[in-house]
Parts: sequence; structure tokens; C-alpha cells
Amino acid sequence: MSAALPSPPAPSPRGRNPLPVEALQNHLGGLLREREALHAAASPLALERNRREIVRAQRELSYALIERYASG
Repeated sequence: MSAALPSPPAPSPRGRNPLPVEALQNHLGGLLREREALHAAASPLALERNRREIVRAQRELSYALIERYASG
């Protein structure tokens, strides 16, 4: 029985040039402020687009925080 070779690290889900945590937090804050304004305008399509952008930004922020604190 042979020992398994270690697998190479998975590529980062954050892409090649990920934003730092602080920039992601600022971006997310802007999206949340935009959402408040969209609620006042009652635009369902724009709200859905904004919701998806918020989810994407939250996911990227989660990965950024994991990378920051898992390596330390």
C-alpha cells in the first residue's frame, strides 16, 4: 500500500486580485445603503440585482476573513 501524495492547494475562490477585507467592507456598506434607497423607489428588479450583489460581496468577505485568520 502506497502513501497518498498531498494534494495541491485549491485555487482561491477570490480570484487573482482579491480586494482586502477593508475594501470589501466598504463595498458591502455601499450596497446596503443603495438597497435602502431602492426600497424607497420600490423597484423589484433593481432590488433583486442589489440583493445578488450583496450576497456575492458577503461571500467574498467571508473568504477574505478566512484567508486572513486561517493563515495566522
